[in-house]
Amino acid sequence: MVAAAIATVQGTATAAQAATVAATAAMAAGGTSAYMSYQQGKAAEQEGKYNAELAAREAESVKEASAYEERESRIEGRQLRARQLLDWVGGGLPPVGRTLLNVQSQTAAKTEQNIAMQKYGYGLQESRSMSQAKLYKMMGKSKSRASRWQAGSSLLTGAYRASSVYN
Repeated sequence: MVAAAIATVQGTATAAQAATVAATAAMAAGGTSAYMSYQQGKAAEQEGKYNAELAAREAESVKEASAYEERESRIEGRQLRARQLLDWVGGGLPPVGRTLLNVQSQTAAKTEQNIAMQKYGYGLQESRSMSQAKLYKMMGKSKSRASRWQAGSSLLTGAYRASSVYN
């Protein structure tokens, strides 16, 4: 085979030798292209997995931030109600009565409403991150699948070119 390639370069090759070299080159090119397509697909799938993992970690961070914010909001709500009671008593009013209870219950309700709104917002962020993770994973698999099809196509193209040398 090497002798045929050298003869082709020197111009002393027979038509059969030249055809053999051309067919071999076409098959090698097809094989190389197929291998590269396959490797690109593997890389794309790995990238998808990595990005999916990052998005899942982000979702977990959002979940932890939500729990932290909920705890902090509850503490702030209790502190606000305690300040209201101290202000009430400091103003010379007795620490019991409907007005104080109304103010305290409204404050507690508003605190719970704020917590619910925060949880909803964090829930949306977490859901978005998890959806993004699934999307990254699906895209990686899709690109991998497409690269396998491309690799097969490259092999078929190489085989066609190799066979067309002899026609």
